[in-house]
Amino acid sequence: MQKENDADTNSATGAIKLLWIKGFFNEERALSVVADQIKKEWNHNFSPSDLSKALTKSPFLIRKGKRLAFKYIQKISATSEKIESVKQNLFSEEVLQKLKKDFRVELKDLNLNFGNSGTCTAFLLRKILEKLVYIVFARNNIGAKIEDKNSPGGLVGLEKMLNVAAVEKIRGVPILTPKTAQKIQGIKFLGDASAHNPLVGVDMETITPQMPFIITAYKELTERL
Repeated sequence: MQKENDADTNSATGAIKLLWIKGFFNEERALSVVADQIKKEWNHNFSPSDLSKALTKSPFLIRKGKRLAFKYIQKISATSEKIESVKQNLFSEEVLQKLKKDFRVELKDLNLNFGNSGTCTAFLLRKILEKLVYIVFARNNIGAKIEDKNSPGGLVGLEKMLNVAAVEKIRGVPILTPKTAQKIQGIKFLGDASAHNPLVGVDMETITPQMPFIITAYKELTERL
């Protein structure tokens, strides 16, 4: 979610933007209702003409109704806009090129589900993470480090993989920095919930704050390929 201080409430445009971020325009609002809410929130009294101009020019609102009875409602929620922005910037071109060969199906599925299904998105992000860790270990001939000694041919769980990756070094550099390994436990938890808990759904608003950490993890891991 966008921060409140991204909008300057000393201007009609800024106050309207902040109301949008807060979800105020998820239903139709008349100009007088907008004015009353701004007065209540920040004790500002903008002129009707200034408010009308700001509402009409707003890129995230649409106007409905007839003259003198216009109402305003959001085209897209602030949360949806944030999710779409994250989607468009998921991977740098460098990371994408390194992932394409081994993750073609997962990337296609992620593109289809990101923003549409939080449960599927969480599962896919976790799957890509686990598969990427395995590939890094295997291609650097240290796959034995993440084998499950109690299950021949099997692997340790993702949490253990991340802990090992934070300790194991390639050319003197940890596969994952300890901070990154710790931070991405959140997406592991969400992925586990989406895959194994039939009573729990994962929404995109929960996933979005985790994205900077997962993107960083993917970048660090692809640098070790």
